[in-house]
Amino acid sequence: MSKYGAIIEKARKPEGQKARKPDLQKEPDREVNLSIKVKESRRRHWAAEAKRQGITLTAVITEALSKKFGEPEL
Repeated sequence: MSKYGAIIEKARKPEGQKARKPDLQKEPDREVNLSIKVKESRRRHWAAEAKRQGITLTAVITEALSKKFGEPEL
């Protein structure tokens, strides 16, 4: 441990306080970004086709990933 390691560890966990894991069931499942690299011509084509069909690329990608990999167990 470094010179200040013990001091830092003590500051993180005061004596008598037990560490606990967060209850993941109570936290909201928030929206996050998923980024992929594709050729610009493909993105333009897909965006135009999605707009013509009145659907978002997010909905299409989410559906495809869910179909391929399923949904997480909650």
